[in-house]
This record gives sequence, C-alpha cells and structure tokens, in this order.
Amino acid sequence: MIELAGLTKGEIDTLPCDQEVRDEIASAKGLKGGSRKRQLKYARKLLRNKPVDELYDFLARKKGSMLKEKREFHELEHLRNLLIEEAVLRYEERKHSDGYVNENEPVRFLDESRAIQAIVVHVPDVDQALLKNAAMQFARTRNRKFRRELFRIMKAAKEKAQFTQKSGKNNGI
Repeated sequence: MIELAGLTKGEIDTLPCDQEVRDEIASAKGLKGGSRKRQLKYARKLLRNKPVDELYDFLARKKGSMLKEKREFHELEHLRNLLIEEAVLRYEERKHSDGYVNENEPVRFLDESRAIQAIVVHVPDVDQALLKNAAMQFARTRNRKFRRELFRIMKAAKEKAQFTQKSGKNNGI
C-alpha cells in the first residue's frame, strides 16, 4: 500500500481499481505520520474483498517484479505452515490414541489432508508423497530442516511450473 501512495498523480489515476480506492490513495499522498497510516489502512480495507492481482501486476510493471515474488513467497510460507500445523495435530492425535505412529507410512498419515489439497490447488505439479514424508518427519522430530524442506519442495514445483509456462509461450504452444 505504501508503494501505491508513492506513485505520481497520473499513475494513481491509471490504477486498475475503483475510483474510491484511487481517491483514498491520492489523498494519502500529501499526508504524513499517523494520518497517512490511517488513510492507507482505510484504502486497504476497501481492497480487502476485491481481487488485487491486477494491482500487483501494475506495481510489478512500475516498480519491478519483487512485489509479486514477495507475495508468492508469503503464500508458500502460509501453505507450508498450514501443512505443518495439520501434520503435528494428526501426529499427536494418533500418538495419543494408538500409542505410536508408523513412520514408514507417511502417505497414509496425511490422507485427505486439507492443507495438501490447498497446496495442490496452488502448485499442481508438487510431489505429494514428498510433502507428506517431510511433514511427517517434522511432526515426529520438530527439526527445522524438514520445515525448510517442505518450502523447498513447494518452491521448486512452483518454479518448474512457471518455467514450463514461459517456455510454452516462447515456443508458440
């Protein structure tokens, strides 16, 4: 939102959003301190239930692609945290009910996992067996290494999908 307030008046007028949001961003431009924060917070509230992909694309063209990359990074982090929370919860439930969890069967451990389903929607080419195994290992050991591994698996699948998409466009497919 701060990046939007830093745009020129002409750039604000061409933002792909409602006129009301543009007016709020433009009015925050001349403000300082707490009043500016309050104005931007109100503009954020107006954008809350609307798609903001076009705004990110607009800012990416104006300010570079770092904003879009940051957003994707945070989405992957969020999905990883959802998976970890679900894996730890299921591990603890099974451990308390059965007394042990068979670590040799991580695929069954997270069957019908909502977090895995959300990850597959976001990153369709991700290897679910690797995700389940790393989540199981994290739930069992609480070792940060597996937390990072979950993120690497998702990020690699996301980058692979983006690469194949770009190469498909370049080849005329």
